[in-house]
Amino acid sequence: MDTLAWVEEPGRDLLARVDAVLAASGAPADHPIWPLLRRVGALPGDVLQAFCALAPDRLVAAGERVRVRAETYAEERADLAAAVGATDWTGIAASAFEQRWAALGEHLGGTAAPDASSLAGRLAATASYVDDVAAWMRGAREDLAHEVATALGSQEAVRLRVETPGGGSGPAASAATIGVAVLAVADRQSGVAEEVAERWAARLAELRFRPPVVPVTGRAAGTTQASL
Repeated sequence: MDTLAWVEEPGRDLLARVDAVLAASGAPADHPIWPLLRRVGALPGDVLQAFCALAPDRLVAAGERVRVRAETYAEERADLAAAVGATDWTGIAASAFEQRWAALGEHLGGTAAPDASSLAGRLAATASYVDDVAAWMRGAREDLAHEVATALGSQEAVRLRVETPGGGSGPAASAATIGVAVLAVADRQSGVAEEVAERWAARLAELRFRPPVVPVTGRAAGTTQASL
């Protein structure tokens, strides 16, 4: 259980009050909450709900399954390569097959440790990307937890509990102050998430198979022989 899980319940109660005051009374016209509301497109309570839904541990588990699949690709490719190498056939068809298989084998798993130019490599990269996203989730949750915990112990939180919404500028200013702290987390963490996506974009793009160009020399160019 991380810090956000500990402050989730009291945080929901506080931010529900914040949302209610903002919806009923708004905020001072020049308050910095307005540009944040426009950029984030959500109220503080919505931000808390979204961040509480982030589940980095489940994501890491899914990434590990993908990594195992990548290793399986490479292993199966090696087994098939051994089987193909054991065939005893010659001729044009055999040469064309060998070229095709070599290209397909590299596409599937590479000759050694899978790299980004193979499907196994892309799967391994996807698993690492998932780990990176999970790390972002943990950081985002801690970031918000710190702000929520600070808000829970603030004078603004006390004012929201003792003052009547709509009874003056006090509750609106208090709600806006807390709202800024929460919305600022969502704003900066969305930027971090975009950086993570951009960092991995090239390594996660679609990888198309490009078959080799095998010259066709006609039926009379040779004979295919195979041992049965």
